[in-house]
Amino acid sequence: MSWLSTFNSSASVAPFSSWNPSHENPCKWDYIQCTSNGFVSDIKIRSINLPAIFPSQVLSFHFLQVLVLSNCNLTGEIPAFIGNLSSSLRILDLSFNALTGSIPPEIGRLSQLKQLLLSSNFFEGQIPKEIGRCSELQQLELFDNQFSGKIPEEIGQLTSLEIFRAGGNVGIQGEIPMQISSCKELVILGLADTGVTGQIPHSIGELKKLQTLAVYTANLTGEIPPEIGNCTSLEELFVYENQITGEIPSELGLLKSLKKVLLWKNNLTGEIPGNLGNCSSLKVIDFSVNYLYGEIPPSFENLGTLEELLLSENSISGEIPYYIGNFSSLKQLELDNNNISGVIPPTIGKLKELNLFFAWQNQLHGSIPTELADCRKLQSLDLSHNFLTGSIPNTLFNLRNLTKLLLISNVLSGGIPPDIGNCTSLSRLRLGSNRLDGPIPPEIGRLPSLSYLELSENQFTGSIPPAIGNCPQLEMVDLHGNNLQGTVPSSLCPSLVLIY
Repeated sequence: MSWLSTFNSSASVAPFSSWNPSHENPCKWDYIQCTSNGFVSDIKIRSINLPAIFPSQVLSFHFLQVLVLSNCNLTGEIPAFIGNLSSSLRILDLSFNALTGSIPPEIGRLSQLKQLLLSSNFFEGQIPKEIGRCSELQQLELFDNQFSGKIPEEIGQLTSLEIFRAGGNVGIQGEIPMQISSCKELVILGLADTGVTGQIPHSIGELKKLQTLAVYTANLTGEIPPEIGNCTSLEELFVYENQITGEIPSELGLLKSLKKVLLWKNNLTGEIPGNLGNCSSLKVIDFSVNYLYGEIPPSFENLGTLEELLLSENSISGEIPYYIGNFSSLKQLELDNNNISGVIPPTIGKLKELNLFFAWQNQLHGSIPTELADCRKLQSLDLSHNFLTGSIPNTLFNLRNLTKLLLISNVLSGGIPPDIGNCTSLSRLRLGSNRLDGPIPPEIGRLPSLSYLELSENQFTGSIPPAIGNCPQLEMVDLHGNNLQGTVPSSLCPSLVLIY
């Protein structure tokens, strides 16, 4: 009750109306549970604004097993005498508060502790090596704080540890300790947005139960160890935005449970291993912004559950595989900035879930397949900077969800059909630097979301249709380099940027 007196608003006290000091014990109070002998065992308070410091009074409950004060706007520090609960405390959850200071080394006295949840506070200093004495610890969550220094080697003493998350602490440095391999029960290892350096330890392969390895936006170097193929339960491999070198290990193909592999923005070289085709549960592959070359492996035909295939900014060659139509769940296909040649296979029309297709800055030729219009959920299509010929399929303009259509710098000919008016979601239409001709269709004026219209460097004739002024969101119109005549329609908004 003395803790309640520290609150400075009636709104904070209101949720504790059941806390009556006249009661013999607090066992019937909200948020409190007791043992059969009447001793307080659990205190669970979540998402109640308590503008007060950490209530050291609760540590006088010598039989306290669970202390949850999460998302309560608590300030202050964890007192050293937290260690006095060494024989009872099993769960300590102080996450999502405004606590400061460091984790006291006395935390190591909590020999029965199973969950230590301190995420989203302002804790600083090093993770104390004494943490290794919490031999029963299963869940250690320290993410989004201000911790610094190295991860203590003593982490390897936590042989029951299942979850270790310390991401969002940019001050954490040094290598991932090889002793982590002693945590044989580990399921999640999260060290994203930290300053972790060095190579992923070869001993990682000893973690047979590991499902998620997330060490992205860090400073990892070296190669991905082939021993990772021994992590037979791995489902998510997130090591993007690092400085990892070498080739993608073929041993990834041994991971039958792998669902997401994100390796983008590293310094990876070599070819995409064909063995990845054995990972039939894969849903997301992102190898963008690396130095990969070679073709998309034929074995990828087996990846029937794939939802995202992202290979942008590499040196991938060969053709878009014909079997692409087998990816019935594919939502995003990004192949831009590569050396891909050949035609766009008509089987792409089988991708009923596709909402984004980027293949710009390649060496594609042939015509745009009419089958693309069968991708009814398509929102963004960019095939710019290729060698595509023929006309733009009329049916493409029946895609009511299409917001971006970019076909810049190809060899497209013919006119823009009046069907353009059906693309009512279109916000960006860029068809510049082609050989398109004929009049600009007035049906463009039926596009309520259009903000950017570029038809420059083509062979359009006639005048600018006044109906374009009916596009309320229009900010930029680029029509230069055509054979247009007449004056600028007065219907165009004066604030519009017009290049003519």
